[in-house]
Amino acid sequence: MKKKEVEDTRIQTSFMLVDDSIIEQCYEEGKGTKFAIYKDGDVEYKNKIEIAGQVYIPINGEEVLKKAVLLPTKAEEYGTDEELDNEIKTYIKKWLDIPDDVLQFALWNIKRSWVFDRFHTLNYLRALGDTGMGKTRFLDTLGYIHYKPIATSGATTSAPVFRIIEKWKPTLIMDEADFQKSDEAQDIIKIINLGYEKGKHVMRCDQNDANKINMFDPYCPKILATRGSFEDKATESRCITQVMKGTNRQDVPLNLNKEFFETTQTLRNKLLMWRFKNYHSIEPDKVVDLGLDLEPRVKQIVTSFVSLFCDDEKQLEKFKVFIKNHQEDIIEERKNSWAGVIVGGIYELLNDGQVDISAQDIIDKVGLKNKKGNPVQPRSLSTTLKALGFGKTVSRRINDLDSPQETGVKRCIPMENIMLKNLLKRFGYDVTVVTVPGGVPEIIEIEQTEKTGSP
Repeated sequence: MKKKEVEDTRIQTSFMLVDDSIIEQCYEEGKGTKFAIYKDGDVEYKNKIEIAGQVYIPINGEEVLKKAVLLPTKAEEYGTDEELDNEIKTYIKKWLDIPDDVLQFALWNIKRSWVFDRFHTLNYLRALGDTGMGKTRFLDTLGYIHYKPIATSGATTSAPVFRIIEKWKPTLIMDEADFQKSDEAQDIIKIINLGYEKGKHVMRCDQNDANKINMFDPYCPKILATRGSFEDKATESRCITQVMKGTNRQDVPLNLNKEFFETTQTLRNKLLMWRFKNYHSIEPDKVVDLGLDLEPRVKQIVTSFVSLFCDDEKQLEKFKVFIKNHQEDIIEERKNSWAGVIVGGIYELLNDGQVDISAQDIIDKVGLKNKKGNPVQPRSLSTTLKALGFGKTVSRRINDLDSPQETGVKRCIPMENIMLKNLLKRFGYDVTVVTVPGGVPEIIEIEQTEKTGSP
């Protein structure tokens, strides 16, 4: 007679908050999984935890045994915050060649990943460059010491990515994230676009039951590597990008070796202790005035970092410089876009004193041409002008300055005062609001000094 199989009612999890305790999963090869339980400054280890009659055990999937997810082996003391920061920087400098400002930001990004669930929004770290420029080394060096890193690639389908995020809440490391146009690619883009903010769930029908809806939460840290920019501007705007240019340094090891993996393991252990000690002291809603005029998307970056070091004046000053330069880069890139060229044309026309502006005026002013080298048609600007916030064109009777007796009707772009002011500022131009008499709508008077994008 067969024995009746007993259903395993234990719940597998890698993280829990129970009263004043923080519980994290650890894994050591040859010794298996365990929970590290932090309470009142002390750490103890258990193979299972029972709460209100329910037993919880660490996750024991294939991704653990094959180290697809990289976990601490224990919580390890790290000394002071400054000592930990210096140790991380020394490690990064040994294995990766990046500018000092990017190194500093990488450090902040690493530490934030270890308390990411305390914040409401996240931006993503991204390496951009051609083959052989160091993108993979960027992912490995920085990614391996982020919180619970799991590496994948753009070739992975969306279904396992949804489930691995739901299961682990890891740092998702995605190489070759240049997505071609396909349904799978669009699903991955949704993971990136919706996964920057808490509570932005993705709905999917259950494969086994069409009447059942599964809700996936893609919120987690992400590090990406791409050869080009994302076509989706929302995706692009959520990335802090480092353009990889290779290295001339001879002291950067060519291959990852035993020392690399031992060092990353030690740093993960120390960062786990840092998470334990700092988790409840993080104030995600704390307002810190940096004294900078920042765009809303850039302000989101500030709020998700500044509480890590708001009491450290030196780090705050470094962060102010970084975030100011980042905004300048965003504005400069915006200026060089198709929309930026159009806005630049409007700026130049207004600067010339022209009030009634048509699409043809913009084309003539900046010499807009199509792929064949011919001037574009005015209607090809309509979608971009609408996206920029301009309303429908209006007919106006225009006098010919050379022949005042001659008049004509012209389809003009409406220049609404506040909208135009905000638009020009967004693209890095200094403007002052004035009212022009004579029945002409309020427009913008252009300053002669052009901003480079600094707040």
